[in-house]
Amino acid sequence: MRIKYHQILIVFAFISLWMSACSEHPSPRETFIHSFLQKYPEATLRDIYKGSFQDVFGPAHLLTDREAVTRYIHHEINSSESFEEHDYIPCGWQGNFYQVNLKVIADGRVPMDDFVDAFMASANGINTELTQPFVEDWALIQKAIRNVAPNMENFSQDSTLIANLLQEGKYVVHHSDKFNAHYHPHYRIIRRDLFEEKILPKLK
Repeated sequence: MRIKYHQILIVFAFISLWMSACSEHPSPRETFIHSFLQKYPEATLRDIYKGSFQDVFGPAHLLTDREAVTRYIHHEINSSESFEEHDYIPCGWQGNFYQVNLKVIADGRVPMDDFVDAFMASANGINTELTQPFVEDWALIQKAIRNVAPNMENFSQDSTLIANLLQEGKYVVHHSDKFNAHYHPHYRIIRRDLFEEKILPKLK
């Protein structure tokens, strides 16, 4: 059966539309960034980066002494004038770890011991050395951020700061002053399986 010219044009038009739709479909990184910026519209590149390295390295770079951890959490809760709105949020696009708000302890929903147990266990078995896959993934995350928020404040400056840090074999940064001023973050990082088993059921 001969295929007519106009039928070929229709097929090519369909393929073109299909490819266009596929190219416009947001990537998992873009989906996460869009969701994150909806919750935290004043966030900067370094705030997204902070969550990105937390999602890979967890809380392993923090305190490892249980008594010291408990004392510091008590102090942070007692000295905090306010807590940000969200109980928890994935650290990064892969969702390996969660930032869990200390207000879940302050308001009595999660006992301190249960929270500290999950937090301490989250640091077990993590390789804290900077790896090339992380550096490569961060490059893809930055590309996704440019697509989602092309006019993000201080993007170039923060990008250079982070690039220099990674070049030195380091990766830890603090939240931006802008983020701290707007959202008053008080949280600890808990691994996804521990969060879902030990913490999340108490928040429902």
